[in-house]
Amino acid sequence: MKATIQSLIVLTFLISGCSKPPAEDYIKKAEEAEKGGLWPVALENYQNLVKDHADNVLAEKAMFNIAAIQHNSLQNFQGAVDGYKQFLAKYPDGAKAPTALFLTGFLYNNELKNLDSARVYYQQFLTKYPGNEMAMSAQFELQNLGKSADELLPKPIVETAPPKSTGKSLKPAKKN
Repeated sequence: MKATIQSLIVLTFLISGCSKPPAEDYIKKAEEAEKGGLWPVALENYQNLVKDHADNVLAEKAMFNIAAIQHNSLQNFQGAVDGYKQFLAKYPDGAKAPTALFLTGFLYNNELKNLDSARVYYQQFLTKYPGNEMAMSAQFELQNLGKSADELLPKPIVETAPPKSTGKSLKPAKKN
């Protein structure tokens, strides 16, 4: 009996030592790290949340945030595209799916200059979310693939000012 109790105690310590922190702990640490600009710490906590609690509702948020950090904070555009694609594969109907789909096209177009992939993602977006608030932007991007900002921005109109009046007539003087 004494050996059984000791075995249970040892087993309890082993299990508790190997248990993973709750998803809420990971998200809290990740968000605190983000506030402090500690991107690697934030990424690690989000990634651990996804790995350790894949079925938790917070995993969806963590997976999107991984891609968003790669995009906005680290300027790792290929990493962001990969992250958004992973998000879309796991959560195709998630609340952030339209944003992830649009941003994938946007990054392919504006950062990675892969116009064929950009076209595919913009078209998917417009097919799946035609009434979304970003649909007009997707349509604009699709129509202007590969164009630079200089090509899209209106050119300033340069007006020529009339000559300044000196008070004298510009008519030639009459000859007598």
